Amino acid sequence: MQVLSQGEYVGKIQSKVHQEGIYASISSYNQHLFNGDWHCHENAHISFVLKGGRSEKKKNLYECVPGKATFYVSGEPHQIINMHDSMHVNLEMDDDFFTRFNFKEDAFGRTVNKTPDAKFLMLQVYRELLNTDDLVFPSVQMLLLEFLHRAEKWSDEEKIPQWMGKVHELMNDRWSETITLADLSLAAGVHPVTISHYFPRFFDCTLGAYMRKLKVEKALQLLKSGEQLSAVAYACGFFDQSHFIRTFKSLTGFLPAQYQKL
Repeated sequence: MQVLSQGEYVGKIQSKVHQEGIYASISSYNQHLFNGDWHCHENAHISFVLKGGRSEKKKNLYECVPGKATFYVSGEPHQIINMHDSMHVNLEMDDDFFTRFNFKEDAFGRTVNKTPDAKFLMLQVYRELLNTDDLVFPSVQMLLLEFLHRAEKWSDEEKIPQWMGKVHELMNDRWSETITLADLSLAAGVHPVTISHYFPRFFDCTLGAYMRKLKVEKALQLLKSGEQLSAVAYACGFFDQSHFIRTFKSLTGFLPAQYQKL
């Protein structure tokens, strides 16, 4: 099995920054040139699909579609089954990075899979990589450390109230609806005051702000499918297109139309 070293991918690197255990890059992939052999990466990393996509296999087969962020544990074997012409943004962290900040990579991976914030992080990193000045790395570093601060809230599973999982599940299941504090209280079986006390600790925002994040997360894939902005705004539960545009820009750094054209 091939082991890819730091900053090495099966695609072609278009742009990159590397410093202090962090390696951020944009990579492109040709559907006719990909290698379908099993491989792994020396370091843990997140890969976000900007366009194109591919089918991959770890233990099970899964799809990497535009708007999806996938976390790879260091040394985790995976295989590309098929591929379209694609472009990805990658954010890689070496062992020293996790040691320096006293954080475990598996806990980091849980946060990537649990919240929509990882997708917004990757789009903001991509936006920085489009620049060519010497401020790119400190900007990327700041974005990653801000995400790490949020990830700390989910890193120790023993400290997370069991009912919080029911809150998280309800919000994700009913992401396009208007969820109330009473709905969360009923699902979790705890008092609304208790939820109000704990919610900002783990989600780092209000209920309304988190639900808007979930709506924008769903919009990432819909926009890449060629849907009109008005249709995406409506499908994602926004009251009007202007509200959708403002919210999308604040979370991703791009206007929806810009994101469609990436």
